[in-house]
Parts: sequence; C-alpha cells; structure tokens
Amino acid sequence: MKILHTADWHIGKRLHNYSLSDDFERFSTWLQSYILAEKIDVLLLAGDVFDTGYPSLSSQQQYFNCIATLKKKAPHLHIIITDGNHDSTTALNAPKELLKYFDVQIRSGLTSSPEDEIVEIKEDDGTINCVICAVPFLRDRDIRKLVDQSDYDDRINAVKEGIKQHYQELAELVKTRVYKAPVIAMGHLYTHGVSSDQSSEREIQMGHQAGVEGNIFSKEFDYVALGHIHSAQQIKGQVPIFYSGSPFPLSFSERNYEHGVRQLEFTDGELTSKKIAIPKFRRLIKIKGTLDDVRTKLFSIDTEEGMLNNLIELEIIEEKYNPTLHIDIEELMNEHEKNFSTHQSIIIKHRFSFNKEIKSASEMYDESVDINDLTPYDVFKQRLDQEDKIQIEEGLKQQLLDAFLTINEQD
Repeated sequence: MKILHTADWHIGKRLHNYSLSDDFERFSTWLQSYILAEKIDVLLLAGDVFDTGYPSLSSQQQYFNCIATLKKKAPHLHIIITDGNHDSTTALNAPKELLKYFDVQIRSGLTSSPEDEIVEIKEDDGTINCVICAVPFLRDRDIRKLVDQSDYDDRINAVKEGIKQHYQELAELVKTRVYKAPVIAMGHLYTHGVSSDQSSEREIQMGHQAGVEGNIFSKEFDYVALGHIHSAQQIKGQVPIFYSGSPFPLSFSERNYEHGVRQLEFTDGELTSKKIAIPKFRRLIKIKGTLDDVRTKLFSIDTEEGMLNNLIELEIIEEKYNPTLHIDIEELMNEHEKNFSTHQSIIIKHRFSFNKEIKSASEMYDESVDINDLTPYDVFKQRLDQEDKIQIEEGLKQQLLDAFLTINEQD
C-alpha cells in the first residue's frame, strides 16, 4: 500500500496580484507522472485546496481538471480531501456526492458524528487495506465550549481541549473496530514546536494561541498527515507526525523552502516514510540594497531553460532622503521590462525606505507597506497596536481580537 501525503495546494493563489496558476499546472503535471510511475494507491490532500473560500471559475476548473486527469490515468487511485482554513465548507462540499462516485472522498466541515470522518480503503473483495481518519479543519465555532465569555484564557483552553477530544474520540472508534490495517489521521491545524515563517500562513485557532501538542495523537494512529504549515517538517509525538508542506513557494518568505510531498509505504504492517522533492518550477528572487546595488544585481540575473519567469521583489534602502527616488525606481523598472527577453524576470513588488527620513516627505512617498501582504487579522491587530487616543482596558484588546477571528471565520 503506497500513500502520498500532500497539503496546501492553494489553487488560485495570487502573489502580489500575480497569478500562480502556471505553478499549480506544473505541479499537477508532475503529480500525475509521479503517481503513475510509483503506482501510488492513495492520495491525501490535507486542507487549503483553494487559496480563498470563494474560488474563481478558473481555479475550480484547475481543481476538477487535476482530479479528472488523475482518475483517468490512474483509475485505481483513492483520493481523500479535507478542507483547510482558507477553504469554504460550502464550496468544497458542493460536488461531494458527485465526486464520491469516482472514489474521491471529501470531508469538509464538522458533522455530528466522528464516524463520518472514517474512510476505509478496501479491495474488491472487501478486505480493508488502510483506514483514513479524514478530519476536516476544526473551526473554533464548531469545537469551542464557551465556559466563560469574558475569560479569554479559558476559551483558548476550550479550543485546545476540543481538538484533543475530537482526535481521542476517533482513536477510540478505531480501537473498538480492531482494524488490522494501518490507520492514518489527517488534520489541518497548528502544533507547538513548528519551524516556520508564519507570515506565509494565516493564523488559525484563535491566532495560533490554541495550538496543540504533538502528544494529543494516540498510538492508535500509525501516521498523522498534517497541513497548514508550508515548510515540510516532523513534529514530536507518540507516532510519526508530519507536515508535507506546500508543493511550491506561495510567498517570498518560502523561496528557500525545499518543497515536496511525503510517500508512505506499509509492508507487512511496517511503515516507511520518505520525503519526495518536487522540482522547482520558477525562482522567487528578493533583491535588497541601495538603488545602485539593486540595479547591478537586477541586470545580472540569468535565465534557466524550461523554468517559468522569475518573480522579483525589490527593497531599496538609501541612507538619505531623496525626493526623486520613486522616479528613479520607475525608470529602472521600465528599463528592466524592455529587456525582458534577456532575463525573463518580472518585478511584482517594490518598496523603498531611507535610514534618515524626513517624516512628512516619507509619508508622502513611502511604499514600504503593501496592504496585499496583510491578512484582515493583521490589519485589525496593527490598528489596535497603534491606538493611542483611547485607553484600552487590560484584556479588552485580546477579547476584540478573539471576536474579530470568530466573525472572520464565518463563511
């Protein structure tokens, strides 16, 4: 039994308004080839199928084309998909009954019974080869038991306990059924001890404060397949717990990640697990320095045959204030665009600052903050942090953040 653990596809992702649809197409093609070559039996997608809860028609088309091609080339393949914090329960569940006929199982949104999350992978004769506990993204509103509306710490603990109890219930179900096949638990959540640049992952479970420990996963599970953290890594626990990571860079902070998927193989009851590297489809390049430094580095970028266009972020830092710097940068970008054929690179973001600023002038021209880089939670939190006209009572700020997260989660 060969299983491929993936997560965080983020179909429809736009990086500073530049579509990464070509990146996903490259990944989809690679995935199809790998599944055929390695004779993979089960494909897991642990959340964040789409980048937004309201995916465009073109994003949905990419999703369905990927699934259709996989099933056409590998009819034997079992596909299990759970939702993530970026996904809409309604959007993922809409084609659920139809996809079930093609052996594509969707689990999105918490139901009244944990049994609904258990997927048994069977042979034609009914023999169970593998059991998947396909846990969807556990939204705060679904699992929180409001012990005290005014006590934020208790609400955090309630969410942690709710997540823990849910996996314990599944473990008990698995135990009572006495499966003789390997059992894999899926999840899309934040665990303590992860290593990640969290600017690339939207905060979940009450701003990551309700993150769980790896030891909540019972020994009834042979492997835990997680999504949400884009950097592939293992988490300490009683059983093997892994984040597969995203299949390609979704932000400049991920440009140096080693993206991949995890392949599991169960032979005579023994589990082996290994990371499978995904080829790089394009380079994300960040150039930082003075205008002269940036110019030199920008025009020395080489091309790589077969790769998608390089995407570039410029950060220009000058020592003294220069009122015409924005004009100089615009001229640089125009010159770079005219020479596209020599470097095949696109500047999708730029910003500048001065070590010695004149405040009024910098406020006129400063582009150091791009609203597209921030989540609604980030904006709201920064607004509270900068509030100096109103004295916010102790504890009220966190309650406001809690309320904002709850409202923002609603589909």
